Amino acid sequence: MKPGTYASLTAFLAHWRALKHARAGALNVDELARRNQMDELARRNEMDEIIALLRPEERAALEAASADDRSAGAGAARRHRERAEVRLARELRARGLLAE
Repeated sequence: MKPGTYASLTAFLAHWRALKHARAGALNVDELARRNQMDELARRNEMDEIIALLRPEERAALEAASADDRSAGAGAARRHRERAEVRLARELRARGLLAE
């Protein structure tokens, strides 16, 4: 597996969510931290571009993946999430970002 390749779609989504919720002010200011921050920001931008390829309801389903699945719209939300995951995995493989 090459650097930047995710072992699974779950790993990609976990990293995307972590970067999405990271506090910018919590980062160190030394040179190494700045480089890491720049790498993480570049990675987040790349991830956001990939996620943006999904339909709005699919993006919303991925963002709400941790929501309670017992609600009235749970079935539709689950189907949107599953479709989003299939499309996302296909895109990640095409870009060489998801291990086969």
